[in-house]
This record gives sequence, structure tokens and C-alpha cells, in this order.
Amino acid sequence: MIDKIIFLSEMGFEGKIPSNHTNMRTEFAWMNALNADHKNLYLYNDVKNYNHVFLILPKGKLNLSAEGSEISETPNPVSGLYSSNFIDILKKNNKKIHYIQEGPNWWFNDYNIIDQFNFYNILSKCDTIFSHNEIDKKFYKGLFPSINVRVIKTLLIEDLIKHINPSKEDKVIVGGNFARWYGGFQSYIVANEFKCEKWAQESHAKRKLEGNIPDLNHLRRLSWAAWINELSTFKYAVHLMPTVAAGTFSLNCAYLGIPCIGNKDVDTQRLCHPELAVSVDDVEKARILATKLKNDKEFYNKCSKQSKKLYRKHYDLSIWKKEMNNIL
Repeated sequence: MIDKIIFLSEMGFEGKIPSNHTNMRTEFAWMNALNADHKNLYLYNDVKNYNHVFLILPKGKLNLSAEGSEISETPNPVSGLYSSNFIDILKKNNKKIHYIQEGPNWWFNDYNIIDQFNFYNILSKCDTIFSHNEIDKKFYKGLFPSINVRVIKTLLIEDLIKHINPSKEDKVIVGGNFARWYGGFQSYIVANEFKCEKWAQESHAKRKLEGNIPDLNHLRRLSWAAWINELSTFKYAVHLMPTVAAGTFSLNCAYLGIPCIGNKDVDTQRLCHPELAVSVDDVEKARILATKLKNDKEFYNKCSKQSKKLYRKHYDLSIWKKEMNNIL
């Protein structure tokens, strides 16, 4: 019998994700690889007779400053969901319920006290917790020692990008904007070592006046397929993002053979760019590696070829499917 699988998230669409979807983000790649359905999370009463239900819970909005002081009394929009019995209803109508990490593992720490405990109780009822990285796995295993905690690897579906032939122009991409979430300022400083054009992506975190930095260009917001095509024109990448999450940037670079300096706690960085994986606060080492990539052609070529090889070893679709089939 073929397993019936569905993903539930805050997105509103229903159905399956085709392999030629132009915005094949990681969660869409997972759905495609598992031939899964998708439905809006708030329609959980209608979800019945599935073998596996994957939950991507909305993060909601936080009302704390960086140091933990409350800056707003605006209610968290996910409070109602997290205080409901939706997990019990899903478990009654389906076989297995799996939680998939969304964002950094600490995000719920900034919820109000009631929501923190409600979130914990939701996860405690799941059959499996899927984390982004090995470091996240340890986090969740510490909170839920009796629950099966596994890593769900970040994934690329290559149908729309396999024709791309990287051009490797003499320019560097900075993987994020000038916000604490992305660590864009540090990446920008390290990128100076390459002495070439510097670029960043536009995102929700692009800061006011960031576009006025005279030697930093910005890519407009792009679909996933268009982003990979633009990324293929870069020779170097720096992504000192302190927020440990899915690691799509490092994986995209590895697929294209672009050496990327980045956070060693992110699995895609550690596994695909091992010689360029640094402690996120070790900006000194990141600068040294940038200089070496710029001046040592042999080292650059080694890192480039290695990243493509390790991408295939750890993140090829066939590997992903085999590992997930074993888990499920």
C-alpha cells in the first residue's frame, strides 16, 4: 500500500506540488518528493485517513526586544491554535503525526508563558519531531527524550535548474540583510576581502538605508528558480548567519559549486563546505578564508569541486528519499 501523506501549514493552497513549480522552496521540495497533499492547517478537522501528517506550524509574531523586554501587548495570532485540541483531532483521524521545525529552535522562547507551554504540549503529542540540523536534534531530544527526533534534510528538486551552467563572474554574494537574524553586516565586512562586486538579496529584513551603501548591490526579490539562475553567476559567497535554520543558502551554493563561508552549526554548510565552515562569531577566521579563496586558486578549485561532490553524497534526491523511507 502506498502511504497517504499530507502537509499542513499556514499556506492557503490545496493539492500537490509539481516538479516544475517555479518557487520550489524547501517545504515544497519535501512535498513533491513525498508526493504529498497540502492543506491549510486550520482545516485540520477535514484531514482524515492519512498515514502521515506533517505539521509546519506558523511561527507567529513576537513582542520582545532582543534582551527580552516586552515591547508590545499585541496578541500572538497563533495563540488560539496552540491552545486548541487540534493535535488530538488529527491523531484520532490519522495514523502518524509529525512536527517539522520551522525557523530556529528557540523561537517559541519569546512567546508568552502560556503559549510556551501550549507549544511544548503540542510537540509532546507528536509521533516524530523533524529538526533542521543535528544541533537542533540535540535540542529537541533534550526536551522530549521519549519522542523519536530525526533530521529532515533540506532538499532541492532540480527539474527547473539542471540546465544551468554556472558562469562564475568575479563577484561575491552576501547571504542576508543587515539584521541580527542574518548577520549581514559581518558578511559584508568579510566579503570586502574578495575585492570585487558585492551583492545581497532583498528580503523582509532589508533595512532602511541599506540600499544606500555605495558598494553593495541588491538582487530584487525573485522566484526560487530565478534566484538559482542569478546565484549561478557568482564566484564567492559569505553567509555568517547566526540563526540556525534550514540552510538553503549553503545548499544552493554547493549545488552550483560556489565556495561558501558560513555557520558550522548548519548541516548544509558543515557537510557541503567543511573547509569553509566557521563558528559564526569567528569573523577573523572567515576573513582569513576569504583571503585564501581569493588568492589561492588551488584552494578555491578544491572547495568548489568538493562542495558539488558532497552535495551529491548527502543531499541528492535519491539519498533523501531513501533516508525518509527508512524513517517513515
